[in-house]
Amino acid sequence: MRKGLWIGLLVIVGLILFFEPFRGSPPEPDVSVQGKEIEVTSGSYCWNGLFISQCADTVYSTPLEMTAKHTPTVVEPGATIEVAFNDGPSPERIKSERWLEDGTNKTVQLKNERLTVPNKPGRYIYHIYGWWKQGDGNVAFIVEVK
Repeated sequence: MRKGLWIGLLVIVGLILFFEPFRGSPPEPDVSVQGKEIEVTSGSYCWNGLFISQCADTVYSTPLEMTAKHTPTVVEPGATIEVAFNDGPSPERIKSERWLEDGTNKTVQLKNERLTVPNKPGRYIYHIYGWWKQGDGNVAFIVEVK
């Protein structure tokens, strides 16, 4: 009986440690195209967890710098990119931008966790901002339409 109580207690404590109030940073999305994972780089963030509240500043000043060391993921014209927050709560608000290598950018629509790439060949950098009750964060990734 006593051994069962300890095992039950350990299971409960283990589960509690994995719940969201203990998270120390915002969830990073899983980004993919046709089942192929796309590398992302996280930017600066602020997050208020139950035991850890912190702001972290990265060395990147733009999404261009965030993706400078990435090898672009090759995608077909008009491909659909999935941006899913599987490792934590989905943001309450999201903003997505598409950047060109010359530094110009525009807001693009992320609808139902999906982005559609242009039909025109070229390299495109995507920058996703997320806002939660606990804080905010952002990621960037690069694709090449061929």
